[in-house]
Amino acid sequence: MSRSVKFGIVGGYGATGRIVVSELAKSCDGEILIGGRDLAKAKAVAAEFGTRVSAAQLDVLHARSLDDFCSRCAIIVNTAGPVMILQDCVAQAAFRSHCHYADAAGMAVVKERMLPHAPEIAALGLSFVVSAGWTPGLTELLPVYAYSQARCRMESIDSVTAYFSDSGNWSENALRDGVAFIRQAGLAKAGYFRKGEWVRAKMSEVSCKADLGDPIGRRRFSLYTMPELSEVGRQLPDCDFLSYSHLSGFRNAAAFMLIALLPLWEQTSIPLLRNMFRRNRLPVGGFVVVHVVGRSAGRRVVLKARITFDLSCDYWMNGVAIATTARMISQGKDVKAGVNFLASAVDPVVFIAALQESGVGLTESFDATGTT
Repeated sequence: MSRSVKFGIVGGYGATGRIVVSELAKSCDGEILIGGRDLAKAKAVAAEFGTRVSAAQLDVLHARSLDDFCSRCAIIVNTAGPVMILQDCVAQAAFRSHCHYADAAGMAVVKERMLPHAPEIAALGLSFVVSAGWTPGLTELLPVYAYSQARCRMESIDSVTAYFSDSGNWSENALRDGVAFIRQAGLAKAGYFRKGEWVRAKMSEVSCKADLGDPIGRRRFSLYTMPELSEVGRQLPDCDFLSYSHLSGFRNAAAFMLIALLPLWEQTSIPLLRNMFRRNRLPVGGFVVVHVVGRSAGRRVVLKARITFDLSCDYWMNGVAIATTARMISQGKDVKAGVNFLASAVDPVVFIAALQESGVGLTESFDATGTT
């Protein structure tokens, strides 16, 4: 595809969008176009990165404006929000213009809405990668990566367990989406995946304490899943898959229940969610830690993989994940055509290597002593 602009960044002057622009300007050739309602802000950000970066006024809720923007680009990166308002309008515009597409947080709605077009998108050789940021995104990718590494070192795999959290320094739009997701999910029965099939958890499995080592330490976690995590569980046919989110105590559990069950005003729900994150505050900005338990040479063994980031790097981690996705699409390699969540769209080993090139830290260990 020959377009005057390689990357179009929707919402490119926001916190995540600015990082995407920076990462792509450092690592890729081709022009970058920043789109947003405030042209002055877009131009100010573009001016920071030299002549390859320019700006255009864009109304994401206006189809003609979106079509004009997408028609100039080969790859659309959507960092705008909230998803509960935008829904799939940016993805649909990218499809109409036959662009590749990646978004930071589709909340599954984008994938569901685009699936009817998936055969045509694949036939065109286009990659639509949904939920390709920090969470969802890397929280699903690392379990798949750890599982693939364990397959090379273990004779059998019993379980894959993911633990994750972040500092919650979320934007107002992200908090609105978080509230919408909690309300939509409600108080579903806790469960996990056993050889690709969802099963209801026992009371002893719903909550646990796990020592994740320094600097995270020993914390309490509760079973928690999202559509992206559930897809990972369905794709692991030979072991259990459990995903746990950090929950600091009863007050957070009560706040979650209030948001899920009561028709609270947004002005009430958003502060509740923000305070949940504040009470979850950790010595790191965020983490995803995966423990893969299996057997090798007749002994119980554990592979551990961990990604953490500093308190100051919330938006950087989100931005670098989606920028890595866009860069790999632009290179024409290792990104599946069609409509996919991140963990299904890429080779996890290749993607992790690309993240490390961008400065993301990954630690791994393999314990063959029979202890966790």
